Amino acid sequence: MKETDLKRAYNNVLAQAISTSQKFLFAGNLFGDIFVLSLNELNKTNEEPPKKLKVFPQGCDVDINCLAFHRDFLIVGAIGLIYGIQWNEEEETLSTERAWEIKIPMQVDAVEVPDVNSFWLCTETDSLYAGCGDGVVYKIDLEDGRIQREYRGHTDYVHCVVGHPDGRIYSSGEDGTVHFWSDKQKEPTAILEPHKNAQLLRPDWGKWIGAVSVNNDWLVCGGGPRPAIWHLRSMECTRTFDYPGRVHVCEFVDDSVLIGGEHNHVQFYTLNGALQANIPVEHTASYSAVWQTNPFNFMSIAGFSNKLHILKDFRFLDSKIEMYGNVQGDEVENEEQDDNDDDDDGEDDSF
Repeated sequence: MKETDLKRAYNNVLAQAISTSQKFLFAGNLFGDIFVLSLNELNKTNEEPPKKLKVFPQGCDVDINCLAFHRDFLIVGAIGLIYGIQWNEEEETLSTERAWEIKIPMQVDAVEVPDVNSFWLCTETDSLYAGCGDGVVYKIDLEDGRIQREYRGHTDYVHCVVGHPDGRIYSSGEDGTVHFWSDKQKEPTAILEPHKNAQLLRPDWGKWIGAVSVNNDWLVCGGGPRPAIWHLRSMECTRTFDYPGRVHVCEFVDDSVLIGGEHNHVQFYTLNGALQANIPVEHTASYSAVWQTNPFNFMSIAGFSNKLHILKDFRFLDSKIEMYGNVQGDEVENEEQDDNDDDDDGEDDSF
C-alpha cells in the first residue's frame, strides 16, 4: 500500500483552527501533517472547482493534538511540547522553522512525557491555557513564553480546557470531573462530577469528560456520561441530551448546542434539549469542530476519516473535502510513483 493510501485510510484529525483573518482553516493530524484550506474557495459561485489543499509536514514524530491561531502564528500542541510557526498569508505558506517552543515540565513521578491535549487562547491577555496529560492546566504568557501558573487538581489527564468571558477557566478530564478555576485562588472554586448523576451515568463507557463548553450562564459537558447542560451559579443539571455515543465535541453555537463523538452523526440541539439537526458524518469518531459567523457562516467538523465536513448554515451538510489525495502537488507525486512502479515491473536487461 502506498504511503498516501495508508494515510488516507487512517487519517485522524484531532485539531483545527481558523486564522485571525478568518480566511484560512488549518487542520492537524496524528501523522504530523497540517492541511490548509482557503475559505474563499468555499464561496465561489461559478463552476470552477476549488483549489486543492496545501499540506505542511511537521515530522512523523509530531502528533498534532491541538491547534490555536494568534496574530500571525499557528500554535501547535504535541507530546510534551508547544510551538509556534509563522504564517505568511500573502504567500499562503507556513514557515519550515519553529519561531518559538515551550516544553511542558516533567513531573517528578512521571513515567512518560505528557501530551498537550487542549488549548484555550485568551487574546485580551495574550495568554494560552494548555490542558495536558499530567493532569495540569498550564497558563502560558505568549509574550515571553513563560509558564505563569499551573492549575492543579485533576487526578488524571486533562481532555479539554475553555474560558469564560469573565476570566474564569474550566477544565474536564479523565478523572470524571469538571474543575472551575479563578486566577484569584490556588484551588478550584468548584468541582462538577457528572457521573454521580444517575440520569447521566453510562457505566459501560466510564466517567471521563471529553469536552466542555461555556457561555454567560451555562456549561455543557459530556464524555462517558450523557451530555448535559448545567447552570454555572447553582451547578444544577437542567437538561440532558440523547446523543447516542461517547462525546468528544460539545459547543455552544449561537442559541444551539453542537454534540459529536463516537457516532455516525453530529447533532444540534436547542437549549431545551430538542433535536434540531442530525447531520451524517463519515468519521468513525468526530474529535474537532471549529466555526465562525463572520464574515460568513462556516463550520468544519473533523475526526477519524480523510474528510473535512463543511457546514454553512449549521443545519445541513454542505460539502465534504478530501485531505490526502486532494493536495497541491499530488499529481506530480503520483506520476513519479507510477513511473517508479513501471520501472520496477520491467525486466532486467543488464545481462
